[in-house]
Amino acid sequence: MKIWHLDKELDAFLASIVQGREGRKANIRSIVEGIKKDVLERGEQALVDLSMRFDGWQRPYPLKFSEDELRVAASQVSKKDIAVLKGMIRNVTAYHKGQLGKTRTYRRKGLHVKEQFVPVERALVYVPGGRVPYPSSLIMGAVPARLAGVREIYATTPAHAGEINPYIAAACLLLEVTDVYRVGGAQAIYAFAYGAGALPKVDMIVGPGNAYVEEAKRDVYGHVGIDMLAGPTELIVLATGAFEPAILAWDLFSQAEHDDMATVGLFAPSRDDLYALMKQMEKLIASATRRETVERALENNGFLVHYGDLERAIQAIDLIAPEHLEVMGDEAVAERIQYPGIIYIGPYACAPMGDYYIGTNHVLPTGGAGRFSAGLSVDRFTKRKVLVKIERSFFDRFADDAMRLAEVEGLQAHGQAIRVRKELLK
Repeated sequence: MKIWHLDKELDAFLASIVQGREGRKANIRSIVEGIKKDVLERGEQALVDLSMRFDGWQRPYPLKFSEDELRVAASQVSKKDIAVLKGMIRNVTAYHKGQLGKTRTYRRKGLHVKEQFVPVERALVYVPGGRVPYPSSLIMGAVPARLAGVREIYATTPAHAGEINPYIAAACLLLEVTDVYRVGGAQAIYAFAYGAGALPKVDMIVGPGNAYVEEAKRDVYGHVGIDMLAGPTELIVLATGAFEPAILAWDLFSQAEHDDMATVGLFAPSRDDLYALMKQMEKLIASATRRETVERALENNGFLVHYGDLERAIQAIDLIAPEHLEVMGDEAVAERIQYPGIIYIGPYACAPMGDYYIGTNHVLPTGGAGRFSAGLSVDRFTKRKVLVKIERSFFDRFADDAMRLAEVEGLQAHGQAIRVRKELLK
């Protein structure tokens, strides 16, 4: 991992982050475009063929899992682990309940406006499962959708050799999500964004995925809603003083093991501490069960940053807007940082705890999208519905001004729509 000297190399360091992000997108875009064309032209048959190509299917399978398949798979999960899944669902539900939007009423003389939050009708939760299963991501998507009042919740996940992971199946049953499909990758996003045979078109697609899934979500946005651009994971640790190298080594490994496109890094004021961390990582890497993935992520996208000026470090982190930020040392610094997807403060708050059991959502913006978006929440499954009633008194007071603005903008019919009301409604 390269050590950057922030006080001297700020611009070069930030450029390297941008180049890495954009380079990955450019390489992926052409592949995703080909998948889109195939799905739109051939529908379900394209989904089967792509699953046989990417997910190890030896024969075609129905694209939807039966409830019997879900129950048989879920029966392989121990009672102890079922209790763990139930505990996560309780914690996520408890946190997200507070996000429910409230009806707002605005009144002036002659004017009454009501603003309500109404749920989307159909939502898809994309559940990653290419390298490892993610029942936690299903929970993070389905719980806020249910709390929002979404009527139809679908789930889809890559099915290696056509089978569903038992833990994903168990989570589906616990969440009462039974419309579950064995389709993954960019092809799943296109299938549910446009509809493909028996696969319905949805209104909202949520859930993290690899870079191909992220690119497909970027492409379909506007045709359907999406939660955010949630691609390969990112973690930056900001240390303001000395730290325990073994703790931070495992923190960096924890996100690097997701994907060889993951980005992880540490900012620290001491070169000696950075070298101590590197030494500890070299020692511990042998015990990482996903060592090859971790090593590729560290080699391709890992970095260490030495800083002398804390304000410059804060500036750099806000410009990067990483998915996760951990603050070690001076906890008050966290209040001065604005744009990470989530900020964990202190030695006990780490990204893996947030991934599973704090209750906060782990579907978070990546690739710098934290500068304008936030993590998945209940309100992402809703839209504002605004009802407006105008009485004659309000109309008479402001109609002439509204007609004048229509004249200024050269929109004659706008003005006439107001004028005829003045003339014909008594």
